[in-house]
This record gives sequence, structure tokens and C-alpha cells, in this order.
Amino acid sequence: MITERMIRGLGLGCILAGIIRIGMTPSSIMWGFNSTPELLFGLVACIFMGYVSIVLYTVQSKETGVLGLITVLGIMIGNTLTMPILWAFLHDANFENETSLVYSVTQLVGSIGILGGAVVLPILTWRAKVFPRWVVGLMVLMLLSMALPWGEWFAFFWGLSYVGAGYCIWAGKLNRHSSSSINYQGQREVGF
Repeated sequence: MITERMIRGLGLGCILAGIIRIGMTPSSIMWGFNSTPELLFGLVACIFMGYVSIVLYTVQSKETGVLGLITVLGIMIGNTLTMPILWAFLHDANFENETSLVYSVTQLVGSIGILGGAVVLPILTWRAKVFPRWVVGLMVLMLLSMALPWGEWFAFFWGLSYVGAGYCIWAGKLNRHSSSSINYQGQREVGF
């Protein structure tokens, strides 16, 4: 069982993960793509997102069901698999093993998890009606930002969607009709 305090803590973790992910954008603009500061922000953001993303499912578990769990697990696994790639880039700027099978599989599975989850999660969240609609709008904005010619802005909108969702969880701004929404009176525990 996950208590209300733990859920709020994970919501705060989403806010921090989003802020860290947003840090990739100015780092990329100032120091260039795949610069050490940008990669550090990305690595730390992946670590945070790999853990705290479960709360995006927990607060709407009854409404999103098994598909919601699979989606969020895909996002978590994708972030977790992206960590070693970023770590390798940090240690070797040329990263000569980009053609290796391990690198290719890790990047493919990580990308499918993150991007697949990024497509499915807004749909499930819209249907669940637990988060305010503007949070779903931020998730959709993140997807649309992939079409921008300036690739460094994707991280900004990705982080912004986590900040918005995390704020709603942390501040208790979820729609109360949800049977799995957080009770801030401390009288109830929320389970998976």
C-alpha cells in the first residue's frame, strides 16, 4: 500500500525531475548538443523519472487499469535504459560503440518505452479525468514539440509536463471524483 504522504512525495519528485529535465534545454543552447552539462541534466532527470513516474499511474490506477500500468512501466524502463547511454556519452565524447548491438537494442527499447508511453499516457489521462485538462495539454504539447526544428526544446516541454503533473499530485489538485485520488485528510491509503 502506498500512503498519501508517499504519493505527495513522489509528486514532489515529479516536479524536481521536470525541473532537471528542463535544465537540458538551456544547457544545450549555451554549451551545445551532447555537452557535458546537458548530458548531466539528462542523466539525473532519467534517474528521477525512472523512479517517480509510477505515481502517474498510482493516482489514476483504477481509471487507467492494466494499460496504464504497462504505459508507465514503459516510461520508467525507457528512462532507466537511457541512463547507461548518457553515462557512456559523459565518459567518452566520441562514443565509438554506437554501432554495437547492446547500444542499438538499449536505445531502441528505451525509445519505444519513452515515446510509446508519451503517446499513450495523454490519451489514458484524458479519459481518466483525474488530472486537470491543462496537464494533458502539457503532455500533448510535449509530443508536438518533437516536430520543432530546434530539438533542444523537446526536453523543456517534457520537463514542463512532469512539473505540471507533479504539482497537481503534490498540491492535491486532482479531480475528487476519482476513486483512487488522494485523500489529504490522512484517513486512507491508496493501493496499486
